[in-house]
Amino acid sequence: MATTFTRTSPGTYDPTTDTWTSPVTSTIDGSAIQVRGNPQRYAALGLILATMPTLLFTPVAYGLRAFTTEFVLPGDTVVWNGVTYTAKDIDPVAPDGLVIVARIIVSA
Repeated sequence: MATTFTRTSPGTYDPTTDTWTSPVTSTIDGSAIQVRGNPQRYAALGLILATMPTLLFTPVAYGLRAFTTEFVLPGDTVVWNGVTYTAKDIDPVAPDGLVIVARIIVSA
């Protein structure tokens, strides 16, 4: 299913003019399916397996570096089955540092 993760970064403050710039929204497009979560990983994170889905997400663009702002980070949001969820844990498969697929635990 086509899926988009969204990140909204706050604007920056300019003390010389006492103003803020507008927030910046960026997206990471891809496809996802819901898969069974790892109970041990959920327990280690203090999350509840039954109410927080795990998504197997493949980005459309190849070349996104894992654990950087190029890819999904904790706090990014996604709409899944009509509910807005927040990414809590990202476990990418990135043998050369570039994400092929990732298991992403999300929470409402």
